[in-house]
Amino acid sequence: MRTLALLALLAGCTAQSVPGVWRAQPFITTFWCAPPLAALDDARLEQIATAGFTTIGAPCEGELTVASNRRALAGAARHNLRVWVADHRLYAAAAGDPNATAQIADVVADFRDAPALDGYVVADEPPTPAFAPVAATVIALRTADPARLAYVNLLPNYIPPALLGAASYDDYLHRSVADLQPQLLSVDYYPFGTKKDRSTFFDNLDAVRDASLRYDLPFLWIVLAMPHGPYRDPSEAELAWQVFHALAYGARGVSYFTYWTPHDPTGRWQQHNGIIENGQPTEHYAQVTRVNQVARAIGNALDGWRSIAVADSTGEIGAPFPIGPIEAIDGGRFSVGLFANATGGLAALLVNRDYGEPAVAALRLRDGAAPPEAFDAGDAHWRRDGGIAFPLAPGAAQLLRWPG
Repeated sequence: MRTLALLALLAGCTAQSVPGVWRAQPFITTFWCAPPLAALDDARLEQIATAGFTTIGAPCEGELTVASNRRALAGAARHNLRVWVADHRLYAAAAGDPNATAQIADVVADFRDAPALDGYVVADEPPTPAFAPVAATVIALRTADPARLAYVNLLPNYIPPALLGAASYDDYLHRSVADLQPQLLSVDYYPFGTKKDRSTFFDNLDAVRDASLRYDLPFLWIVLAMPHGPYRDPSEAELAWQVFHALAYGARGVSYFTYWTPHDPTGRWQQHNGIIENGQPTEHYAQVTRVNQVARAIGNALDGWRSIAVADSTGEIGAPFPIGPIEAIDGGRFSVGLFANATGGLAALLVNRDYGEPAVAALRLRDGAAPPEAFDAGDAHWRRDGGIAFPLAPGAAQLLRWPG
C-alpha cells in the first residue's frame, strides 16, 4: 500500500511532462560526508572552497534539521558554494513512507528560496526493487522544484545481478533511467583493494558513458578517497588516476568518498584518513586540492564538447589508434578521451594509466596533421608551441585540441 500511495504521485508526470530544467554546472566537484551541519561554520566553508569544491554533499552524521540546513545554505552562499540538501523526510519518502507527499512538499517549502540550493539528496545505491518509492520522490521533487537536482547515486558493476535486481549491469542502468528519470547519472566505484585492484573499473566507466550518451544525461563519478573495509588508502597519483579517467570518459563531475571521516561505532568498516579527520586536514586535503585545481580547469575547458570515443595507446581498454590526427602514442600506456565540438574541433585528454611511474606521451601524427594546442591547467590557457611530447606524472593528464 505504501508503494501504491507513492506511485499516485506519478499520475500525469511522464518523462515528457516533468519539467527538467536543472542544469549541471560546467564541472561539479563534490563529496560524500560533509562536516556535520553543526560544525559547518565559515571557517569550514572556506576550507571546502579552498580545496576546489563547488558543491557540498550530504553529511553522514549529525542533525539534519531545517534550521541547521538553512544555516548551511546561508553560509554556502557567502562562499560561492552550492548545496545538495540532505533531509530525513526525503530519505523516509524514498524508502516508502506513506506520508511522502506531504513530507516532500514541506521540504521544498523549507528550502526552495535558498540561492545556494542546487539539489536534494534522495537515495544512495538503490537496487531495482527499491526504485518505485525513489522514483516517486524524484518526480515529486522535480515537479515542485524543477530548477533543482533530485540526486540519486547508483550501484557499481561489481554488485552481482541478483543484488542489483536486474538481468545485467546494463539492464540496471537502463531501468534506472527509465524508472527514476534522473537529471544526472551518478555511480560510485572503489577500485583499489588492500590485496588487489578491481578489474572492471574501465568496463563500468564505459557502461556509464554509454548510458550518458544514449540518454543525453551528464554523469558524475564517485572516487575512493579514504581507506575503509577492503579498500586501501589511495595515493595522490591514485586519486588523480580515478578523477582523470572519469574525465576522459566524459564525466561532468566527480565526488570523493569521503570528505569528513565518519565515525564507525561498530568498527566494521575501519573508516579513517578521509580528507578531514577529527576536524583536521589529512594529507588527502592538499592532494585533493591539487587534483581539483587541474580537474576543474580541464572540466571547464571541455564544457560544450561531446565525448565521441575512448582510445588507448596499447589497445587494451579502448579503441586502438590511428584515430583522427593521431597515428599512435608512444612512451607508455595512455588512455585517451576524444571529444568534438560544434565547430568541428577535436580535443584529446591523455591520461597516464600507470599510477606508479611517470611517462612521456609522444604523439605520432598522421601525414599533414598539425601539432595540437596544449592546455595549461595552471592558468587555463591554450598554447601552441609545436610540441608533440608531453611528460605526465603518475595518473596525471594533459588536454590537447585541434580547433575546428
